[in-house]
Amino acid sequence: MKRKIALLCLLSMNVIAVWANPDAICGIWIDDNKDGKTEFYKISQGKYEAKLVWLADSLDNKGNPLRDRKNPDKSKRNDLLIGQKVMEMDWDEKEKCYILHYAYDPKWGMSGTGKMWVNKDVMTIKAGKWGIRVTRTMDRVK
Repeated sequence: MKRKIALLCLLSMNVIAVWANPDAICGIWIDDNKDGKTEFYKISQGKYEAKLVWLADSLDNKGNPLRDRKNPDKSKRNDLLIGQKVMEMDWDEKEKCYILHYAYDPKWGMSGTGKMWVNKDVMTIKAGKWGIRVTRTMDRVK
C-alpha cells in the first residue's frame, strides 16, 4: 500500500511539474505520423508559437521545396512550408493547458482552434473546426 501511495505521489509530482512550467512545451516535437517536426517556442509570457521545421517529404516532384498550395489565402500559396508558423497558443493557468487560437494543417489547407496538454515528452492536441474534432499526439525530439 505504501508503494502505491509513493508511486501516486511521484506521478502527481511529474504532472504538477509540467503544469508549473508552461515552457515545457518549448522544443522540437515529431507528429504521430512521424512525417513532420514542429518547433514550439515562447514569444512572450504565457504566449507560444510553433513552426514547421522538417518534413519527411519536403520536395515536390521537380525537386523544389514544397509550397503551401492548399492555403485558403491565395496570397500565401507560394510560401514555403518549412519555416511556416502553424500554431499560436496561450498557457491557461486556470485550466492547466494551452489554448490553441490557431492551428494550421498544410496537408488539408485548414486551420482550427483547440487545446493542448504536455505530459513529460508527449503532447496531446485536440483541435477542430465546424464541429469536426481531431486528436493528435506529438513526441518530444529535443
